Amino acid sequence: MNTVDTMVRLQSIYDNRTVKPVPGAKTIYLGAGWFSDQQEKTLLAVAEALLDNETVADVHIPLLNQANGEPFDLNGEFNPEFKWSYETFNSDVSAIQNTDITIGVLTAGNEDSGTAYELGYAHALGKPRVGVFFGDEPLNLMTALGVTASVDDPEKLRLIDFRHVMATQFEGKVM
Repeated sequence: MNTVDTMVRLQSIYDNRTVKPVPGAKTIYLGAGWFSDQQEKTLLAVAEALLDNETVADVHIPLLNQANGEPFDLNGEFNPEFKWSYETFNSDVSAIQNTDITIGVLTAGNEDSGTAYELGYAHALGKPRVGVFFGDEPLNLMTALGVTASVDDPEKLRLIDFRHVMATQFEGKVM
């Protein structure tokens, strides 16, 4: 796991988008952890699928929009300064407020609490939320049932018409 490498790969996916958005395409906030190899792999797959969907106008990827444009762990340790944390938090909250839809990527047994917060905040704002859920372990019922729609495979995000998110029920185990 290397945050800088992940940022470079995400930026490349973003910069090399070839799909032209259709009229009425929506803006997306992509909430996902990147603190494990699995989370990074999933984040990259979800970003690629979203940017290959013509009903997506733009994707706000928090990892690419951190305070001062720098990752918090350049030295390989998670020791962000308060100023960085404060600015990054406010940037993320503003992005959730200013995008149409929030997507949260969660792996059962390894849920990122920041992503859960982002989904909850979008829920409080009345915005559509799509959960991308992985794993066989039960998910917390608040995240599993607190989304408008859920998918279990990033590839399915290529096919969703985000102009009209249809409600779908989470079908996994909850706790």
